[in-house]
Amino acid sequence: MSVITSDRAPVVPAHPSEQTQRNLLTVEGLTKNFGGFRVLDATTFSLPEGQVTCLVGPNGAGKTTAFDCITGFLKFDAGSIRLRGDELNGLGRGDIVRRGIARSFQNLRLFDEMSVVDNVIVCLADETGNDPLTAVFRPFHSAAILRRKREKAMTILEQVELAHKAEDHVTQISYGQQKLLCIARVLATEAKLLLLDEPTSGLSATALDNMVKVIDKLSASGKTLLVVEHNTRIVRDIADRIVFMHQGRVLAEGDPQDVLDRPDLVEIYFGGGH
Repeated sequence: MSVITSDRAPVVPAHPSEQTQRNLLTVEGLTKNFGGFRVLDATTFSLPEGQVTCLVGPNGAGKTTAFDCITGFLKFDAGSIRLRGDELNGLGRGDIVRRGIARSFQNLRLFDEMSVVDNVIVCLADETGNDPLTAVFRPFHSAAILRRKREKAMTILEQVELAHKAEDHVTQISYGQQKLLCIARVLATEAKLLLLDEPTSGLSATALDNMVKVIDKLSASGKTLLVVEHNTRIVRDIADRIVFMHQGRVLAEGDPQDVLDRPDLVEIYFGGGH
């Protein structure tokens, strides 16, 4: 985090072809203070629809704070967040999910006592008529709703290659599979924009490869993703574009190779070494 300051680092303008790309989300002038520290300092960037954007930068750059503000977990002090031009300012977490933005967390937040498939079912959008009175007076209708939800959950688990673990409890699957389950739960919300906070952290080589395959699959299906990722090799593999943050400011955004190969950003990110 950085002490509040008035000077601004220059933002590298987007390539003309990027400017004409339809943006799903626009973050403009986002500012968040914690006491005497400015964690987000007029942060501004956009997410082109149907692309994978990686949010990168050293620890303390403000990446997770930006996630928290976009998804309604933190109230920001200034700026605006727009989804397809519609302001999200002041909306609660549930409203933001219903508008089409969902996220994963670094600390997983799974229901350990439930099965894998039930963890997905609880995140599915509610269906009309699925309530206690329906269960009492129209049990066959309620059973049909539950059956449809289970089928839908199984389809999602197939997308992340976890269908074979559907009946296992969360504690019975590996950490890498738990990370994939987090993505399945995000997909269950039917959100247009998926925010993944460090999805590859702590993974073994095999689990990391599986995660990259799933992200590639989501990208190929047309999903828009914003991913916090520290491994620059993974960033080069999955990202269509990069937003580079430092001390709450966006220093550059654009093509992954152009941004990651800039000497000044290498100095900030790696302390002078690749």
